[in-house]
Amino acid sequence: MVGKEDLSAVSESEFAKMQEVLDVDKWLASEKAGRDLCGSMSWCIYCVKGETYPCAKAQFREKMETALDEITLDLSDQDIPVQENRKEEEIESEKAEEDTGEALREDAEEEIALTDISTPEPLQETLRKDAPDGYEFVTRYRRSFRSRLIQNTQLQDVYTELKNALLGYGGVKSRMCLSGENFRANGKKLAKFVITGKKLSLFLALDPSEYETSGYRFEDVSDKKSHKETPLRVKITSRRSVKQARELLKILALKNGLPEVGCIYTDFHFPYKTDEALIRSGLIKPYLSLVKQKSK
Repeated sequence: MVGKEDLSAVSESEFAKMQEVLDVDKWLASEKAGRDLCGSMSWCIYCVKGETYPCAKAQFREKMETALDEITLDLSDQDIPVQENRKEEEIESEKAEEDTGEALREDAEEEIALTDISTPEPLQETLRKDAPDGYEFVTRYRRSFRSRLIQNTQLQDVYTELKNALLGYGGVKSRMCLSGENFRANGKKLAKFVITGKKLSLFLALDPSEYETSGYRFEDVSDKKSHKETPLRVKITSRRSVKQARELLKILALKNGLPEVGCIYTDFHFPYKTDEALIRSGLIKPYLSLVKQKSK
């Protein structure tokens, strides 16, 4: 979540104007609904009680987090396979998937994406010295899906639960990549895990328009090329969202004729590792980014 310290770019007077508009909008919506909607607006989860102009600042935080999500999702357009020591069963599963033309096409795009973003280490010092006036190169990090899991022990609980649920349907196989983890059956992508910030998202091959009045909380991302096959996004933020995700998985399995065969429960928790260790193992990729220097 975007913290209070990230609001300095907006003046208090601007927040005051935003608050006035939101107060009117919220009052009109409450009148129409016949009840007070305070606490039920989309931005209310970002509200910090007791601060001035709470609605305006909460909505600002919501927009900031949405923007960060968009940047992360854009970077995950291609899935770069993570090369590391794996169990024999996982390797056999991956080879089976790579027999499909779709998997081969993804692999080609993934290699291009990795080449584009990585900065060769010998060039880094040269680039820093050659930065244009008023700009500087800073080191940033492209974090793989596995590295995000490793460094977030709380997410590993729901990840383990939902992954076991997915693998409990007949024919479902998983393939972990740089940006997430794909689940396929009969050559079709059914679901994908992605981590943005500290949140796990589950993308499903379901038509969002069919669930607009269902009561399920989800986001329609069908306008994103990278999620054309899995346009329904569920953000896993609570036990309720986990329950709804499991219900949607059952619907997904029924639509695709996948029987619930169960699976031997597997613990998908990972021991915590530092950035330095993950960089050495290739799960975090440092790269240089040209940014405008901050005025002193």
